Amino acid sequence: MNEKMTSFFRYLAYAMEIVLLYVLGTTPDLLPQLFGAKPTLLLCVALTAAIFEREIPAMVIGLVCGVLIDLGYSNSIGLFTITLTVVCFIVGYAANNLIRATFLNFLLYAFVAVGGIFMLYFLIRVVWAGVDNYWDYFMNHLLSRMVQTFVLSIPIYFVNKFIYHTLGNDE
Repeated sequence: MNEKMTSFFRYLAYAMEIVLLYVLGTTPDLLPQLFGAKPTLLLCVALTAAIFEREIPAMVIGLVCGVLIDLGYSNSIGLFTITLTVVCFIVGYAANNLIRATFLNFLLYAFVAVGGIFMLYFLIRVVWAGVDNYWDYFMNHLLSRMVQTFVLSIPIYFVNKFIYHTLGNDE
């Protein structure tokens, strides 16, 4: 197959993965809530795709996943859309131009990105909004979501690695 066809099928595979994980993540009672929260699966998809793709495709995947996260979890477009778009652009740039895209580097990217995005969410949507008992919300809900999202990004990394190496451009 030529390069355009493999790119088309690779992005189609990412789109199908995004739709599947969006449905899994937003359907009530489909995934169990561990310690009061469910993981944000689309955040995993965006970060793992960003480590393999160039900057612009990574940014587009981050934008799509961010919009779906905002609509699925908060009913407003904004925080995850903007932050995930920027983070995916930075990860795509860094993985392609600065630091080699290895599994250990991905774990570092994922740890920093998941922690940073959820802490920003906590500061803006909980602390700044004046939610009572914000520390209890963080400990009982958000910390669990952060850990689950980080842990589930590991198998999704290998799925996207398979997609990229099967339908990608191995240089």
